[in-house]
Amino acid sequence: MKQIIIFIAFIILLGCSDKKKSLEVIDKPNQKINQYLSFAQDESISSENRIKYSDSAYFELQFKTNDSTTRRNYFKVANRYFSLYELDKYKNVAAKALQLGKSSKDSTTIAKGLYYLGDYYFEKARNDSAYWYYNKAEKVYLKIDDQVNLVNTILYKAYILLYEKDFLGSETATIRALDISKGINDDMLIYECYVNLGSSLLGLDNYEKALYYHSKALIQVEKLKKSFFYDIFKAQTFNNIGLVYQKNKLYKEAIDNFSKGLKVKNLLQLQPVVYSALLDNLAYSKFKLNKEEGLEELNRSLFIRDSIGNIPGIIKSKIHLSEYYLSKLDTTKALQFNNEANSLAKKSSYNQEILTTLDLYTKINPKTGLYYAKKYIKLSDSLYDLERATRNKLARIEFETDEIIHENEEISSEKKVILGVSILVAFIGGLLYIILFQRSKQKELLFTQQQQKVNEEIYQLMLDQQVKLDEAKNNEKNRIARELHDGIMNKLASTRLNLYILTKRTDEETIQKCIGHINEIQNIEKEVRAIAHELSNNVFSEKSNFKSILSELLIEQQNLYDADCEYTIDKKIQWDNVDVEVKMHLYRILQEALNNCNKYAKAKTINVSIVKQEKIVTLQIRDDGEGFNVNKAKKGIGIKNMLQRISAVNGELNIESEIGKGTTLFFKIPIE
Repeated sequence: MKQIIIFIAFIILLGCSDKKKSLEVIDKPNQKINQYLSFAQDESISSENRIKYSDSAYFELQFKTNDSTTRRNYFKVANRYFSLYELDKYKNVAAKALQLGKSSKDSTTIAKGLYYLGDYYFEKARNDSAYWYYNKAEKVYLKIDDQVNLVNTILYKAYILLYEKDFLGSETATIRALDISKGINDDMLIYECYVNLGSSLLGLDNYEKALYYHSKALIQVEKLKKSFFYDIFKAQTFNNIGLVYQKNKLYKEAIDNFSKGLKVKNLLQLQPVVYSALLDNLAYSKFKLNKEEGLEELNRSLFIRDSIGNIPGIIKSKIHLSEYYLSKLDTTKALQFNNEANSLAKKSSYNQEILTTLDLYTKINPKTGLYYAKKYIKLSDSLYDLERATRNKLARIEFETDEIIHENEEISSEKKVILGVSILVAFIGGLLYIILFQRSKQKELLFTQQQQKVNEEIYQLMLDQQVKLDEAKNNEKNRIARELHDGIMNKLASTRLNLYILTKRTDEETIQKCIGHINEIQNIEKEVRAIAHELSNNVFSEKSNFKSILSELLIEQQNLYDADCEYTIDKKIQWDNVDVEVKMHLYRILQEALNNCNKYAKAKTINVSIVKQEKIVTLQIRDDGEGFNVNKAKKGIGIKNMLQRISAVNGELNIESEIGKGTTLFFKIPIE
């Protein structure tokens, strides 16, 4: 009834057509918009009507001039839509505000419009687009020195990096935000920075530092006592500390902190999501500490989460209940809860929870464990590839934006000089280009011819060396064969004849004579063992000379360096039919790659694979070393040399590497 009365009164107010009211509208051109905005914010009015008031305010704004008041009102309308979770309308209004900001060259509006669009894509879980807009907004806020909004923007970038599991990147961004927050003495922002630092370090399994920052957040909370959210922040911080202990399997300490969080007054009424999370985490820690406890709290947490429609919480509760009943060997209930969790996780696209349920399936029903294990591995690999691609994309956004800004600054500072000398430089440059181009072409042709000749000579030397090696091995084999024939065989024959007498005579005197010949058998055994040891040192059995050369290089790698080198060479490759230049470049590329692994990677394992697919030979070198920045590394001499060699044989090179995640090189070389 109250809503209807307000609505009727509002219509009457707008419908007044007497002269006095008309004059008031003229004197206060934004009065109607302000009234719409006021009603749209009134929580006593239904959501449907509040949306209509927001629509009306937006409609009225279309006819206003592009001034600062109009632009501020656009953001007010956007906020109304966001609070009502009308995200698409929110996006349209924010985009319009951004457009007005650009046309009026209002940096504050531009930054805010970019930030709002970042919020839209963040809510839509399109993190790459959100990161792009936040990154743009950050540059503008930095330029206009808006410290508070700058920190908020950097923090949201850090949240995205945390979600995408770039924990190191999130930590770096948050430390930057923390420094600015301390500079402006903003207690709320400092608290948020401490919380995100703790979460980032927990992702890196650095429990000690994660606890350090969550503990600092708990201290910082006491500076926010005047905030409406004080109690919620305090409970959430206890939950964060408990999660660190829980992940570190220190369940007693985890239980202590979850219990402290639950003691916060009126938490269930203030924030049931946080309350149910604390209750579930407390129950799960009790269960992990003592398999007999936790069921009551697990069920209560599920009931609360179900009543408020907290989908992520419901999934987590059902997973924990499934684990509980599995520990009791009640596979029926365990399977029931796991099925429900799996179904809800799939419906809501919570991939990490899907993985957890798949892992539980393998334990609940071991007979079908292989099926679920395969699904787990497939999904896990898919998620890893997706996360890696997203992280790389975010890194490119950051890098490209910084690069563009740097280039624009250089262009701005050098613009006058460039304009003054451009015609003269172009004329002289054209002449020099023609002369140098012809000379470089001649040098390049000569260099290519010389390189090809040198490659052929080097390869021939390698073959000659291999021939000598094979000859030495054959001579050694012949020597051992002679040893066997002339030495071992003769001694065996002599011993056999001397012992043959035992078949005729078995008196004591004959037996004593034969004992000496039996001892001779032990000497023969030692000689055979020595020859066998010599034979075992023959590490080469390949028939192809080039394959032997490759094998020798890889065995040398294994013997001389600490890294464990594993390799496979496709037996189907007919090396005799492969061009000498191709083999030479392939050998040098492998040699260069192994050298890089030894000098820079600090790898424990190196895997080399040479495989033939139709008319392509693929060389893959993978290590688990320190990794590197691919964009920077392409400027190095080693990479350039490999690129030149692969280009000389019309091949392809692909490099995949991340800091701390190792490196993989793929070479594709066409052969006839």
